[in-house]
Amino acid sequence: MGEMIRGENTSYARYEELITRRDNLRKEAFQYHRAYVREFGDLILEVFRKKIECIQKKKTIEYCQAALNHGKVVDQKLMQEYLEKEMAEFKAQLDDMVKEHDSSLKDWNITEKDALEIKRIYHRLVKKIHPDINPSVAGSEELMDLWNRVVVCYDCNNLKELRELEVLVAKALENLGACSGVIDIPNLDEKIKAIEEEITKITETDPYQYKFLLTDADAVDSKKEELKEELQSYEKYSDQLDDALEVILGSGVKITWQMK
Repeated sequence: MGEMIRGENTSYARYEELITRRDNLRKEAFQYHRAYVREFGDLILEVFRKKIECIQKKKTIEYCQAALNHGKVVDQKLMQEYLEKEMAEFKAQLDDMVKEHDSSLKDWNITEKDALEIKRIYHRLVKKIHPDINPSVAGSEELMDLWNRVVVCYDCNNLKELRELEVLVAKALENLGACSGVIDIPNLDEKIKAIEEEITKITETDPYQYKFLLTDADAVDSKKEELKEELQSYEKYSDQLDDALEVILGSGVKITWQMK
């Protein structure tokens, strides 16, 4: 397949450059996020576990208090069903956090040589099937699937699969009869401005901003102390909730326990 003709609009080179830069920044942000999770993940998980423990205890107290207010007996089975429903979203979030943490620990470092090859392959694929650069790709389910896989491999520094995907992309373009031609991108100046704004947003917000925290040893220590203090506050609150539940149970609330 020959090189595509980009048209006579001199803004195209700038557009392609900005798209590549934006994608590189997205990748960096992804890597900073993974590094952040590796550095603080254990403490973040401890804090969140204690937080949802407190939420569950608070909901238990509210459930029992409502029974006390109405002079009812608390059915342990119904209360458990209520709590499971109320806590489902929090527990699902915790599961996702655990998976993300475990995944971040499996990240591997790559050599400078491999990093350069990853960038070269990605840049070649950007020219061929990036949906912003070649809008016709969006009309092909096969090419869009390949592009999505390229993005994931690029973010994860997976050189082996990126090499394989380049072969698959070439084959897919051949099978689809893709040929050289003019790529007409309407409203190019507006698109350039939008990408410039996107780049600014990426660099000025998290997770890209994590880079400044992660490269500052004092800031890392300060963040860990902050998380430890937050954990201690939840532990203290958890004890207070235990005391509150004990008071309610001593106020005449009866709980029926279902035997299995």
